[in-house]
Amino acid sequence: MTVEALQPGPPRSAGEPPEARGLARDEVRLLVGRPGEIRHSVFRDLPAQLEPGDLVVVNTSATLAAAVDGERASGPVTVHLSAALPDGTWAAELRPGRRASGPLHDVVAGETVTLPGGRLQVVVPYPDDEADPARTRLWRCRLVVPDAVPGYLVRHGRPIAYAYVPDDWPLASYTTVFGREPGSAEMPSAGRPFTDALVTELVTSGVAVAPVTLHTGV
Repeated sequence: MTVEALQPGPPRSAGEPPEARGLARDEVRLLVGRPGEIRHSVFRDLPAQLEPGDLVVVNTSATLAAAVDGERASGPVTVHLSAALPDGTWAAELRPGRRASGPLHDVVAGETVTLPGGRLQVVVPYPDDEADPARTRLWRCRLVVPDAVPGYLVRHGRPIAYAYVPDDWPLASYTTVFGREPGSAEMPSAGRPFTDALVTELVTSGVAVAPVTLHTGV
């Protein structure tokens, strides 16, 4: 939690990428916490906060264009694909619109959502298939599309966005310099401020960089 979040007044959510305000990725603010001290800096100064031998762990998961428009029997729907499951199904959230404030609560097991060039079949609530459907946010769903889901999303999907982001931004705005393995429904945002130049500076100053892959859901 940042200091901002503790202040009275409206929430300070990022409604656009910093580049839209004329900032570079690494010019966003950085909160530095040390024993007995909290101070504000900018992310570009991260190398100055670390010492040779320190370790920075980065996430190599890349963001999917995980939002797809669909049509159910009662009207339009937006599908947010959250995660691929071991049996080939997907955990998904169905919303009534692109930037709706919450999920639909009248989804039923067995219904079909028509997608561009394919369809989605609702199976059971996820992760508890015995959960009350009216209180379920995520569903286990089966996608019937022409090819592998990540490739399908490249052609028909867009990045997931919520009401506090009023405009559409390309997938590149939701991608980190470390992203190699597509799988995150939403951007692994802690890595967004890094740039190639900043990573080079860290490595040449003796800071170790270790990759992990952790896909993030909705």
